[in-house]
Amino acid sequence: MGSDTFEWKKSAFKIYMEEVIPIENQLSSRDLFDAFKSQLTKDFEQSNFPSDFIKDLPADYTRIHEKIVDELHRSETRADTNVMTLLYSIDISEAQLKKYLREHADKNHLVVIADLIIKRVLQKVVIKKFYKQSE
Repeated sequence: MGSDTFEWKKSAFKIYMEEVIPIENQLSSRDLFDAFKSQLTKDFEQSNFPSDFIKDLPADYTRIHEKIVDELHRSETRADTNVMTLLYSIDISEAQLKKYLREHADKNHLVVIADLIIKRVLQKVVIKKFYKQSE
Protein backbone atom coordinates (compact mmCIF):
# COMPACT_ATOMS: atom_id res chain seq x y z
CA MET A 1 0.00 0.00 0.00
CA GLY A 2 1.45 3.33 -1.03
CA SER A 3 1.96 6.23 1.33
CA ASP A 4 -0.81 8.26 -0.35
CA THR A 5 -3.29 5.41 0.00
CA PHE A 6 -2.39 4.95 3.66
CA GLU A 7 -2.78 8.66 4.39
CA TRP A 8 -6.12 8.75 2.56
CA LYS A 9 -7.44 5.78 4.56
CA LYS A 10 -6.18 7.33 7.78
CA SER A 11 -7.93 10.65 6.98
CA ALA A 12 -11.12 8.92 5.86
CA PHE A 13 -11.19 6.80 9.00
CA LYS A 14 -10.75 9.88 11.21
CA ILE A 15 -13.65 11.60 9.45
CA TYR A 16 -15.77 8.43 9.73
CA MET A 17 -15.06 8.11 13.48
CA GLU A 18 -16.00 11.75 14.01
CA GLU A 19 -19.29 11.16 12.23
CA VAL A 20 -20.32 8.22 14.44
CA ILE A 21 -19.57 9.81 17.79
CA PRO A 22 -21.00 10.02 20.48
CA ILE A 23 -21.25 6.43 21.69
CA GLU A 24 -24.94 6.73 22.51
CA ASN A 25 -25.67 7.48 18.85
CA GLN A 26 -23.50 4.61 17.66
CA LEU A 27 -25.48 2.16 19.76
CA SER A 28 -28.77 3.35 18.29
CA SER A 29 -27.86 2.03 14.83
CA ARG A 30 -29.42 -1.46 14.66
CA ASP A 31 -26.70 -2.99 12.47
CA LEU A 32 -23.92 -1.50 14.54
CA PHE A 33 -25.58 -2.53 17.81
CA ASP A 34 -26.07 -6.11 16.59
CA ALA A 35 -22.41 -6.25 15.56
CA PHE A 36 -21.45 -4.77 18.95
CA LYS A 37 -23.38 -7.48 20.80
CA SER A 38 -21.91 -10.18 18.60
CA GLN A 39 -18.33 -8.96 19.19
CA LEU A 40 -18.95 -8.53 22.94
CA THR A 41 -20.31 -12.09 23.14
CA LYS A 42 -17.29 -13.44 21.27
CA ASP A 43 -14.84 -11.60 23.54
CA PHE A 44 -16.62 -12.68 26.73
CA GLU A 45 -16.84 -16.32 25.65
CA GLN A 46 -13.16 -16.43 24.62
CA SER A 47 -12.31 -15.30 28.15
CA ASN A 48 -14.56 -17.84 29.90
CA PHE A 49 -16.96 -15.11 31.03
CA PRO A 50 -20.72 -15.72 31.00
CA SER A 51 -22.27 -14.01 27.99
CA ASP A 52 -25.96 -14.89 28.36
CA PHE A 53 -26.80 -11.38 29.53
CA ILE A 54 -25.61 -9.86 26.25
CA LYS A 55 -28.43 -11.17 24.05
CA ASP A 56 -31.01 -9.19 26.10
CA LEU A 57 -29.07 -5.93 26.24
CA PRO A 58 -31.02 -2.85 25.17
CA ALA A 59 -29.37 -0.30 22.87
CA ASP A 60 -28.78 1.95 25.88
CA TYR A 61 -25.26 2.84 26.99
CA THR A 62 -26.19 3.19 30.66
CA ARG A 63 -27.88 -0.24 30.83
CA ILE A 64 -25.05 -1.90 28.92
CA HIS A 65 -22.54 -0.31 31.26
CA GLU A 66 -24.48 -1.44 34.36
CA LYS A 67 -24.73 -5.03 33.10
CA ILE A 68 -21.01 -5.23 32.31
CA VAL A 69 -20.15 -3.80 35.75
CA ASP A 70 -22.42 -6.45 37.31
CA GLU A 71 -20.63 -9.22 35.39
CA LEU A 72 -17.22 -7.87 36.32
CA HIS A 73 -18.30 -7.72 39.96
CA ARG A 74 -19.55 -11.33 39.86
CA SER A 75 -16.27 -12.41 38.27
CA GLU A 76 -14.31 -11.18 41.27
CA THR A 77 -15.78 -14.02 43.33
CA ARG A 78 -15.36 -16.72 40.67
CA ALA A 79 -12.20 -18.76 40.30
CA ASP A 80 -12.74 -19.53 36.60
CA THR A 81 -12.78 -15.95 35.32
CA ASN A 82 -10.04 -13.38 35.10
CA VAL A 83 -10.62 -9.73 34.18
CA MET A 84 -7.15 -9.38 32.69
CA THR A 85 -7.85 -12.31 30.36
CA LEU A 86 -11.04 -10.56 29.26
CA LEU A 87 -9.22 -7.28 28.69
CA TYR A 88 -6.52 -9.09 26.72
CA SER A 89 -9.18 -10.73 24.54
CA ILE A 90 -10.83 -7.37 23.92
CA ASP A 91 -7.40 -5.88 23.14
CA ILE A 92 -7.03 -3.48 26.05
CA SER A 93 -3.43 -3.34 27.20
CA GLU A 94 -2.28 -3.13 30.78
CA ALA A 95 -0.77 0.28 29.99
CA GLN A 96 -4.13 1.56 28.66
CA LEU A 97 -5.89 0.20 31.72
CA LYS A 98 -3.44 1.83 34.15
CA LYS A 99 -3.66 5.16 32.31
CA TYR A 100 -7.47 5.12 32.25
CA LEU A 101 -7.68 4.11 35.92
CA ARG A 102 -5.31 6.95 36.82
CA GLU A 103 -7.34 9.46 34.80
CA HIS A 104 -10.55 8.30 36.52
CA ALA A 105 -9.21 7.65 40.01
CA ASP A 106 -12.39 9.09 41.51
CA LYS A 107 -14.46 6.20 40.08
CA ASN A 108 -14.79 2.55 41.04
CA HIS A 109 -12.33 0.45 39.05
CA LEU A 110 -15.10 -1.79 37.66
CA VAL A 111 -16.99 1.24 36.35
CA VAL A 112 -13.83 2.40 34.57
CA ILE A 113 -13.10 -1.05 33.15
CA ALA A 114 -16.67 -1.42 31.86
CA ASP A 115 -16.36 1.93 30.09
CA LEU A 116 -13.10 0.82 28.46
CA ILE A 117 -14.68 -2.47 27.37
CA ILE A 118 -17.63 -0.76 25.70
CA LYS A 119 -15.44 1.78 23.92
CA ARG A 120 -12.94 -0.79 22.67
CA VAL A 121 -15.54 -3.32 21.49
CA LEU A 122 -17.42 -0.56 19.69
CA GLN A 123 -14.17 0.70 18.17
CA LYS A 124 -13.38 -2.80 16.85
CA VAL A 125 -16.84 -3.04 15.28
CA VAL A 126 -16.61 0.41 13.69
CA ILE A 127 -13.14 -0.30 12.31
CA LYS A 128 -14.33 -3.57 10.76
CA LYS A 129 -17.35 -1.82 9.27
CA PHE A 130 -15.24 1.05 7.90
CA TYR A 131 -12.70 -1.21 6.20
CA LYS A 132 -15.44 -3.46 4.83
CA GLN A 133 -17.09 -0.38 3.24
CA SER A 134 -13.85 1.04 1.87
CA GLU A 135 -12.84 -2.16 0.05
